[in-house]
Amino acid sequence: MFDETKENSIEKELSKCSRCGLCLENCPIYSIKKDENNTSRGLICKLSGYKKGILTEKEVKKGLKICLNCTKCKSGCPSLVDTTSVFAYKNALLNPSLFSQRVFLILKLLPLKLVYILNFFKSRPKTKKSDILYFKGCVAKAQHKKTYLDKLFFNPEFSCCGLPYLTSGDIKNYKKAKEKNISLINSAKLVVFDCASCKKAVEEYGNIDKNKLLFFNDLIENKIKIKDNSKYRNKTITFHKPCHMDENEFLKTEEFLKNIKGINYKRLENYSDCCGFGGSYFIFHPIISTKIALKKAKNIKITNPNLILTICPSCTLGLRFNQLISFNFKKTLELRDFIDKETEICK
Repeated sequence: MFDETKENSIEKELSKCSRCGLCLENCPIYSIKKDENNTSRGLICKLSGYKKGILTEKEVKKGLKICLNCTKCKSGCPSLVDTTSVFAYKNALLNPSLFSQRVFLILKLLPLKLVYILNFFKSRPKTKKSDILYFKGCVAKAQHKKTYLDKLFFNPEFSCCGLPYLTSGDIKNYKKAKEKNISLINSAKLVVFDCASCKKAVEEYGNIDKNKLLFFNDLIENKIKIKDNSKYRNKTITFHKPCHMDENEFLKTEEFLKNIKGINYKRLENYSDCCGFGGSYFIFHPIISTKIALKKAKNIKITNPNLILTICPSCTLGLRFNQLISFNFKKTLELRDFIDKETEICK
């Protein structure tokens, strides 16, 4: 697994950290545990200590596993340290998986497949050939969900974006998924996403034109309105910003929602706070995940919307969970499904 060239680039990335601590205020784990061992600065210091022989391997490994890989630390870092790549590579060295992450991903998504098994037997829309491609994520595939984006754009069956492999340190399968997806992207005019995590992961590939990558709503003209028979007509709607969504993309999406006629858009209190789900994180760190979820639930209660929208299937599941455990029961939908089912083009 050791690659001298990669190791040198990782060490160079680590050296960029000035230990300023600005990552603390953005870290959802630190907001709960108040333990700097689990922040980016803390982990980078520990990795430095391990390299110098001051700390043992065991002392470093635990912290790497607690990291949520939300990338919030990078977004607030003046040195733009690529913490996701750094921690993924160190995970691969110090925590080599004894279990194939590809198999684990299949097993993790199996409950969703069973819940949505009836969708498998529904008629499937014909996918038309197009130079605009639809990057359909693993969760939507597991739900056997045929979205209206399947009808609009060509779905060439992209591989997993690779984020689950990367964050677990499974560099081998990450590279396989990345190579296949790059070849498809480079042959396309545009690639549309309905998941912030997938889009962010693909943007980090390199060797692609990032200008080709956009959210599906960027292609929708701001001339839509809520349907007359929609139960959300004249209701308050808010939007949860996924951790992997850039601030500028959030502001564009927010403007898009404000321009939908017939709804009352209200910004969510602390809109960028993590939902706590984090894919596998919920499975391996349920206590931390639940505490983050309850914190998010309080923000939703303050905003008091009729509907919560987001643009990440994992966040959708996380928001539904935090509403369940907080007994708030606010409806949550993916933006894609809301646009499809509840809106129409203005006449």
